[in-house]
Amino acid sequence: MLSIIKLRLLRLKDDVLVFVLMTGMALVLTAVFGISFNTYRPEIMIVDEDKSNYSEMLIDELKTNNSFNFIVTDMDEASKSVQGGNVSVAMVVYDGFEESLISGSEVSLGFIKIKDDTMILTLQQAVTSIASKMAGAVKVADITSDYISSQDNMTDTEAVRAKTYAGVMDSWKYKNPMYVISTIAHTKNQSGYDGMKHTMIGFTLFFSMYTMVFSIGTILSDKQYKTWERMLISPVSKTSILGGSMVVAYLAGVVQMGVLILCGNYLLGVDWGNSMFGVLMVAAAFIFAVTSLGLMMSGFVKTQAQLGAIVPVVLTSTSMLGGCMWPLDIVNNKALLFLAELTPQKWAMQGIEGIASKGMGFEAAVFPTIVLMGMGAVFFIAGVKVLKTE
Repeated sequence: MLSIIKLRLLRLKDDVLVFVLMTGMALVLTAVFGISFNTYRPEIMIVDEDKSNYSEMLIDELKTNNSFNFIVTDMDEASKSVQGGNVSVAMVVYDGFEESLISGSEVSLGFIKIKDDTMILTLQQAVTSIASKMAGAVKVADITSDYISSQDNMTDTEAVRAKTYAGVMDSWKYKNPMYVISTIAHTKNQSGYDGMKHTMIGFTLFFSMYTMVFSIGTILSDKQYKTWERMLISPVSKTSILGGSMVVAYLAGVVQMGVLILCGNYLLGVDWGNSMFGVLMVAAAFIFAVTSLGLMMSGFVKTQAQLGAIVPVVLTSTSMLGGCMWPLDIVNNKALLFLAELTPQKWAMQGIEGIASKGMGFEAAVFPTIVLMGMGAVFFIAGVKVLKTE
């Protein structure tokens, strides 16, 4: 087996360009997409047809939401921007908004949009929540001012109403009507979704897969140039040939993922969480699963050209399903979520992101590692059986 390993290592010189290219693309795309995801704030245009104190208060409340960039404009500009695709949605505060709030009748707000998406639904929920708070504050202010004025005719009713309204709205910020007691683990990293981390993890897994699959795919090159047949009739067993090929492909994956993890930490400032051993354990199991997947794919195709044609399709589609491109939390389709369970990328993302982004410890890596090792075993057995039948 050592002679096979030595031979495969010498052959890796031909794949250095692939290694460098995939590593560079992962780092560059992580920097571009990660920074964009963390700083992107979609523009939302607001048309204020009411032009009242309460419509201005609504807009001021909306502007406190850091997820969107609100721009006040007129109806013509808003319509043109939505139709031209410059913005996804524009909100219209219709004339009579203040009157509806004061009278307690239904408040109508309009949205100019081409189609619905998750961002627009999130915006609608935020607007509905603020409008409901404002309606409740107005009612409390009216009741309070009416009661005080009935007790003291000299009281400035409008001043009391304004002060009460401001107090009620302020209480929503600092005096929540519900208290949630929880215990959290204190870690050095901030838990929750982080665009940079998700992108770094996803692209690390995605691009490293190419190196691993093409490294094990040298078997096809051996078959093409009849080297495979000469190795089979040599004193080296078929087990040693496959084992040596697997070892070298695995080492190539280890080196690339190690480089990407280190570059992510020191070049892009990605914090990999409080259990680096857990991250490395998941990565090791993922490399085994992908290397075995490459062995199985090499058994089903006949030439390296066929492998080069099928690999981008398989790796890209499974990476999209597995959550490398976007978080699976935004996917609601049950069929897609079921298919995601069948991809090694999903389990690697779950384990590594649980540690790096969600403040979890080594325990987050255990189950994904077991699943990845099981997948790798299935792929390996299938690949060996296909190759032995040839």
